[in-house]
Amino acid sequence: LGLPVILTCMIAPHCKQLFKLPRIYTRSFKMSSQTNTPETALSDVVSNAHVVNERIQACAEAAGRPRDSVRLVAVSKTKPAEAIQQLYDAGYRHFGENYLQELTEKAAILPKDIHWHFIGHLQSSKASKITKDVPNLYMLETIDSEKLANKVNNARGTAGLPPLKVFIQVDTSGEATKSGVDTGSELLSLATFITQQCPNLRLAGLMTIGAPDDASCFDKLAHSRVEVAELLKISIEELELSMGMSGDYEAAIQRGATSVRVGSTIFGARLYPKKESS
Repeated sequence: LGLPVILTCMIAPHCKQLFKLPRIYTRSFKMSSQTNTPETALSDVVSNAHVVNERIQACAEAAGRPRDSVRLVAVSKTKPAEAIQQLYDAGYRHFGENYLQELTEKAAILPKDIHWHFIGHLQSSKASKITKDVPNLYMLETIDSEKLANKVNNARGTAGLPPLKVFIQVDTSGEATKSGVDTGSELLSLATFITQQCPNLRLAGLMTIGAPDDASCFDKLAHSRVEVAELLKISIEELELSMGMSGDYEAAIQRGATSVRVGSTIFGARLYPKKESS
């Protein structure tokens, strides 16, 4: 699945005492080829990633899981291309973006073998744009409707690109602010549609954004994977689970996550531009 992932293991609390994260640089970066970012700040990003990989190795083994059983997707939204490039030079390849414009800008100037994950909401009208502007898109993690699946499938076919790996986004928390299909029949219907009607997509797994401090959301996604696997008559190992972020990835990994989306733990806190008052 790629490089080791950030992991602090809940079932082995002693692991948290083995390693202490260094100071994380928290200055907001702007996306620009002319960014004057202090070298020490960028170096902290790589250092943070290396330290968490050490924590991964210790805790993954304590959890009885292989070191390479979980993928790290470094979520680089609002962070500059320079920071991503340094992580790339250090061996990292999987990066996640939430905003289409930011993704297309970065994909245009960064190495073409980066594995980009789009993890934000994608409007169906933008299916052609993401296909055209990001030909090295590795994974679309937020398929949540037949309409979106169909649009992306058609765009991939028109572009003559190989099938795209996709995750179905599942709403496991019931929060109004969270996107995704409901568990049960709605999820199973979309899984059937993708596998039977979308030859230019490959259903690779399920994704969720759990409610804060509610690990039951991860249990729901794991159960949903079993249901989808039974429906499609495949093994559960053929479906990934993308769940867990900076604040809850350890709980997600304990419950079977194969991909975690971690940003601030590596890059530092994000500071968004203030909106001008009207």
